[in-house]
Amino acid sequence: MRELQQQREADRRRRRQMTLTWVVAMSVLAHLVLMGVLSGMHRDVPAGGNGRSVEIEFATLQEVELTEHEAVDLDDAVADDLTEIADSVDEVDLMDVSVDSPDTRLDAADQDAIDALGGSGDGLGGEGSLSGGGAGASFFGIRAGGNRFAFIADVSGSMSRQQRMERLQEELTQSLSSLPDYSQFYVVLFSSDKILPPMQNGWNRASQNTIQRYVRWINQYTPGGGTRPRSSFQEVFSLSPRPDVIFFMTDGEIVGFEADEVAAMNSKGSHVTVHTIAFGDPSSQELLQEIARESGGEYRFVASDG
Repeated sequence: MRELQQQREADRRRRRQMTLTWVVAMSVLAHLVLMGVLSGMHRDVPAGGNGRSVEIEFATLQEVELTEHEAVDLDDAVADDLTEIADSVDEVDLMDVSVDSPDTRLDAADQDAIDALGGSGDGLGGEGSLSGGGAGASFFGIRAGGNRFAFIADVSGSMSRQQRMERLQEELTQSLSSLPDYSQFYVVLFSSDKILPPMQNGWNRASQNTIQRYVRWINQYTPGGGTRPRSSFQEVFSLSPRPDVIFFMTDGEIVGFEADEVAAMNSKGSHVTVHTIAFGDPSSQELLQEIARESGGEYRFVASDG
């Protein structure tokens, strides 16, 4: 009789040992799955944002001496230990994981990573050329390489003629939509003064959501005012880091602004290639040609009818 009891006790201990081993294995598997999910969430988050780090602690099962447990049935042991695993997993509150919007600005770490993907974007010009390295962009038929692209576009009163504003909206939409999502862009419209998008705060990553916001804003803008681009160039050349390429488009005669001013701004930091477009009106052709030539960019005249 005593031997039978000892055998039963030994069987219970073996069952407890098997149960504990199974439970530990399930715990490890559950943690690995959860870590994989959180790792996937982290990869989807752009590296900008508020710079906060998220620390997540995983609860682990404590080791206990089997001899301290009272004799329990196998089903009860499994149920109790699975409850403990569920409780430990619940301690990780997924709502506490900070996920920034994909439209946030890029920080210095992002910039270092992007710069590793391409060159500086210093262009050689020439029709249809893709100058420099990096992502690449196109505007009114001028193509350029780089990672950071600034667009300075005329929205003065004359842009209401011959559907020029509609053409500009189409060109900007196409240019921004064609940018790789790891590149960056900056938009400045101008008439009598610079006009900045209300959502713009430094360089923007060319994500789909961000571009859609800019397209909506550009498409609802009504042209008006004069043709004074000085403050727009001052805005763009003050960016840090500087753009690789500036696309500058105007449809009218520019008065009181010289190519020497652009060259002076360009000389105060890393070199920026400036491509210029006369749209529908070649009145400022000589000025635009000089701006492009001094920066190593390209000049192009585009007729209003395409």
